[in-house]
Parts: sequence; C-alpha cells; structure tokens
Amino acid sequence: MTENIIVLFRKSVSKITAIAILGSAMIFSTAASAETAADSSIPVDILKSQAAESALGEADPAFRMIFKNWSGQGKQETVKLTIPSRKPVEDFTLTSSYGFRSDPFKGRRANHKGLDMAGPIGTPIYATADGIVGRAQWLGGYGNYIEINHGNGIQTRYGHMSRLNVESNARVKSGDLIGFMGSTGRSTGSHLHYEVRIAGEAVNPIPFMQSSDFLIAQKLNSGVALGGPAE
Repeated sequence: MTENIIVLFRKSVSKITAIAILGSAMIFSTAASAETAADSSIPVDILKSQAAESALGEADPAFRMIFKNWSGQGKQETVKLTIPSRKPVEDFTLTSSYGFRSDPFKGRRANHKGLDMAGPIGTPIYATADGIVGRAQWLGGYGNYIEINHGNGIQTRYGHMSRLNVESNARVKSGDLIGFMGSTGRSTGSHLHYEVRIAGEAVNPIPFMQSSDFLIAQKLNSGVALGGPAE
C-alpha cells in the first residue's frame, strides 16, 4: 500500500516537473510570441492557451487547471492614459497666468510655468485626471507639493498646499480630494500653483481646464497671491 502511494506521488511530481519545464520554455519565448502577435493581431494570451493545449493534450483536468493558473501569473497591468480635463479648484481668483511675468520676489521678467489660483487657506484641491501620485512632500519653492502621473508622460503638479491628503504611489481618480490650499514655500499668499507637464515640459494648463466659467475667475487679478518655484 505504501509503495503504491510512493509510486503515484513520484508520477505526480514528474508531471508537475514536466509542466514547470514547459512553462519555463514558454516564458523565454513570450517576447518572440508577442512580436508575432503584434504582426498578426493575435493576443499573447491566446498564443499561450494554444501552446498549452498542444503540449498537454488530453492531460488530467486538474493539471490543466494548475497550468492555466500558473501561466497567468506575472501579467503586467496596462498603463492607462488619462488627460487633465477639469479645474483643480472649484472657486478661485486667477492671480497669475502661464508664461512670462514680473517675478513677485525678484521684480524681473521670469517664466511662470503654471497658473496661480487664489482662494482661502483650506480650500479643497482636486485631482484633474485619473493617475498615480508621484512625489507628495515638501519640495523647495513649491512648498507642500503633489505630482500626479497620468500616463504617456503627462503629469500635473500642485504646489503651496497647507496640507496633503494623499501619499506617494496612491491611485487617484479625477475629482478626488488630494489636498488643501495654503501659502507654503515661495508664496506671497494663499493660492494653488498648478502645472501641466508633457514629457517634463510645462505647457499652458488653460486648454486642459474645460470650464465655461473659467473667464469669470480672471475678472479680478489682485496680484496678492503669487508664487511658484524660482527659475
């Protein structure tokens, strides 16, 4: 009886070992399969399934299930591209636009790489698109700072906050509360310094703020709440 159990156990181990060897070979061939799949529009998962079917034939269903579960491990999550398309602050006064201006600290012409959006300390600040939080920390002239990566090199930056509401590596959705307005860092008053960057280069955030009431915020430009990192 004991000898029969040992024999059955050895056979099972042999089967599992053979499957593992087959699986290892498939891993090394995945890149080539992926290239073929790209040309012929056949998903890699289907190629894996077909290869497993051919190799295992009419094997024990239990071993099929083990192989299926094992071969599905290690799949990478698809990177999703999202584009900023809302205001980071509901109510604000635009105190400084994107582009060249007179630096509020040095009094000379300097390039301002974002928008200064003034409001009371503690005003809620929201993510403008889905993404993953990069740095969420104190960062020089930005003061309390958050950056959100939206895929394909698109990033938004939020500076001068009084308090942060998210941590690095957190996944956020458009409209999620990420922090509160303040005057930390290189700032002359309570406001949000907001940037949109593509491949590391700052671009004008206004086209990414789809809002019919954006011009209303520009009626009063007091120049009191200004800031941003030094150039």
